[in-house]
Amino acid sequence: MNEPAAVAAAPSDATGAATPACQNCGAPLLGPHCYRCGQPINGLVRHFSSILGDFADSVLNIDARVFRTLGPLFAKPGYLSREYFAGRRVRYVSPVRLFVFLSIVTFFVAQMVVSFGDDAIDFGDTPRAEAAAGSTAANDDDGDEEDEDGPTLRFNGREWDPKTNPVDVGWLPAFADRWVNEQIGHGKANVAELKRNPERFKEAMLGAVPSTLFVLLPIFALMLKLMYLFKRRLYMEHLIVALHSHAFLCLALLLVFALDALGEAVTAIAPATGLAERLVALWMPIYLLLMQKRVYGQGWLMTLLKYGILGFSYMLLLSLGMVATVVASIVWL
Repeated sequence: MNEPAAVAAAPSDATGAATPACQNCGAPLLGPHCYRCGQPINGLVRHFSSILGDFADSVLNIDARVFRTLGPLFAKPGYLSREYFAGRRVRYVSPVRLFVFLSIVTFFVAQMVVSFGDDAIDFGDTPRAEAAAGSTAANDDDGDEEDEDGPTLRFNGREWDPKTNPVDVGWLPAFADRWVNEQIGHGKANVAELKRNPERFKEAMLGAVPSTLFVLLPIFALMLKLMYLFKRRLYMEHLIVALHSHAFLCLALLLVFALDALGEAVTAIAPATGLAERLVALWMPIYLLLMQKRVYGQGWLMTLLKYGILGFSYMLLLSLGMVATVVASIVWL
């Protein structure tokens, strides 16, 4: 039997020249990707300069869409979400990429701008073991050692110790209890280091904030779904709204950081930059309210009611997330 010669029998264009065929399935190529199997024309086995050129084109294309997206994102509440729902998506950066890009840039800038100064972090007074209250000289020496090793922790009325008095959670298996005590030990040792070098705590905490926001994003989208259950919108639509709102918050924070740095660099305009920072901070809750009103189209009374419930609930979740982030930053420093 004769095998089909798909590649050899490739069709010709209007000029009579043979149309190139896909190297994977043999279908005629009508663009940069095969319409049948999806394989791109250009692979990695080619001149490196060509790969660099494609990379530059991709970056420039992303940058162009970023600049076309940032204006509406900051100044037009709900505009990008409504454009996305209307099917006009290609001209703007995708919501996921926009949020990832802005969160990374924002907290990278925060690492450089935010500073805890040279003052040590105050974690509170470290209680002394009552059994050691008898000898003053010994207490002074032991207290210094405890300060160097971290604060004194108490469990079951006695000083915590991973061997003699460890934390023991009855419903946890032994290996989990060992892991908990290891983390307590890490945190105890790291507190002393953070007192000496507060900037390390700042770096660890700000580095963990983006991941906290990633965790809260789908939860916030679920909250929107519950608030607007009778709107019969898909969960992914609420997730788009959540991505755009969080991207706006990151952009607003980035602007605040930039204004703060500018005011410190040029003291003559510090009053103007300080006023601009306050205006941006005021714009943030107003923007979110207008965005919710425009995207979901309910009356002002219901919008204000749901906005208050969502705001309170989310701030509670965000506070818990930040506490967890701070604890994790101390333990895993």
